[in-house]
Amino acid sequence: MYCLSLLTSPRPLSPLYTWMDTLVPLPAWAACWGAVGAICLWYAFRAYDTPAFMAAVALKVAWGINAAFGWLTGAVPLGYVSAVIWLAFAAFVHLIAGGIPPGVRRGTGGWRAWTL
Repeated sequence: MYCLSLLTSPRPLSPLYTWMDTLVPLPAWAACWGAVGAICLWYAFRAYDTPAFMAAVALKVAWGINAAFGWLTGAVPLGYVSAVIWLAFAAFVHLIAGGIPPGVRRGTGGWRAWTL
């Protein structure tokens, strides 16, 4: 859907889209979003889905960092909002993918989780 929104964005463009269009043309961004969507769809029904998660995280990080850079340069007045949202989504997808290994169990002597 984001691919379609980039291809059909109304003119004049929002400051974020104008900034992104100066870095990489919006149709190229749309192609990236569409490709990642297709990759995610392809791997959604497979046991090995790491490439889909990697692609999804990478694209969100790229979009978020570019939004932050646009804000820092003054080209995107509220770019920090987009940056926080997209980088938070990237972190969320990274966590869902199992990107952070579980912590080491410590014997604290306190509450103990149920074990099966």
